[in-house]
Amino acid sequence: MGALAVQKDQRYQDAFRPHLQLLPGLANFLPRGHQRGVPMGIGSAAIPFNIDFVLNNLNLRPYFPVVISADDVTRSKPHPETFLKAAAQLGIPASDCLIRGRAQGRGSRPQRGYVGRGAHHPHIALEFADLPNVLHCAPDFTAPFMTTLLPAAF
Repeated sequence: MGALAVQKDQRYQDAFRPHLQLLPGLANFLPRGHQRGVPMGIGSAAIPFNIDFVLNNLNLRPYFPVVISADDVTRSKPHPETFLKAAAQLGIPASDCLIRGRAQGRGSRPQRGYVGRGAHHPHIALEFADLPNVLHCAPDFTAPFMTTLLPAAF
């Protein structure tokens, strides 16, 4: 990464750090999923420098043994390469994965290889209504549907 790009991203991180927080419900969801053996990974169009900023500052790294960034793929999202690569590294067939995404509209609609996707913004749900692989749209992890994603406790 060029020096100017690093400087720009460092300024962004410095400005954003006081506002960095988990989505509501995620602080409960992640440890419960981890305790129940749910494999979790991150597939992002961001560069590692910015992914590390979030993972390290929110102490999330233990929950995500696999992180696929823009540097790890040749075709970025919405192409499914990012998520297919994460599934492969987690040792899970793509057909068994559920993707929780932050969709931004029709340009980010799931493509072949996706099983499910939840839109971060509920108003986007109408744009995904015609896709059978979109299971649910919710603004955060407090939605009752999210708890159905976790297997029962041992």
